[in-house]
Amino acid sequence: MYKVGFILNGRSRRKKRFYRELNSARQQLREIEFNVVETSEPGHATSLASEFINEGYTHLIAIGGDGTMHEMVNGVMKNYNENIVIGVLPYGSANDFFRSIDAPQNLSDLFQSILDGRNVHMDVGRIEHETGVEYFNNIADFGIGAEVVKKVNGSRKLLGAGITFFLAIMETFFSYSNKQMLCKTKEWTKQGKINSLVVANGKFFGNGMCIAPEAEVTDRTFEVVIIGDISTRDYLKNMNGVKSGDKLSHPKVEYKRTDKLEITSEEKCGLEADGEFVGYAPATVTIADETIKLLTV
Repeated sequence: MYKVGFILNGRSRRKKRFYRELNSARQQLREIEFNVVETSEPGHATSLASEFINEGYTHLIAIGGDGTMHEMVNGVMKNYNENIVIGVLPYGSANDFFRSIDAPQNLSDLFQSILDGRNVHMDVGRIEHETGVEYFNNIADFGIGAEVVKKVNGSRKLLGAGITFFLAIMETFFSYSNKQMLCKTKEWTKQGKINSLVVANGKFFGNGMCIAPEAEVTDRTFEVVIIGDISTRDYLKNMNGVKSGDKLSHPKVEYKRTDKLEITSEEKCGLEADGEFVGYAPATVTIADETIKLLTV
């Protein structure tokens, strides 16, 4: 018997649709026991994941966006059990991690994947920073991306995720100054004025921008994208290339690989992970020793 814990974003505008799908999929549930709990506040998905693990659940499914998935992964990593399988259905305002994985598209397919035992071992990023340890499944970003995230998360998103992200980028560019950073790895070192340093486990961020087209969640390494001391004009000029998944051909943009980075800055440099503002450099980012089983089709 499988025990499935659904962690549903309580603020999701699509949760009625989820309950309708759950009703119509009940015929597949002979071998599946399930429980649905809605989140009620920031951090709730993290504590729910821990509770489900302690109660013997075999599968944890995030019903929401990148924030719900991020919190759930942190709950799994902080109460680690190698046998737990996680999954996600994209019911959030931004679903960037979902775009990078071969995941079930609906609840019926998800139940079938559970019954068929379809999963892969997913890498997880680990961030050690000034206030503790944070995990991420998709992307961590130092620099302008963190400031954009702060603005997005502080808005009501009444115009939808795409327009909200675009407006936040525009507003940030007119006030942001590129930061002096030092990034050390065992393979390479980068120092100088940097607009954004993206540590990618998945491919997408910022509501559909394919910033790291060669990133894979199962290859035990990060794709690191370093956007140097570029101007607002240059960034906007190249944005369409990012959206289409092309690698940028620009003298101040570099693509590198590593499994561990140490980032420091002479200035106050923000850090976000999976669309959640985490804090500021200095920080050390590594591929966690542990992997998590991720539900696939």
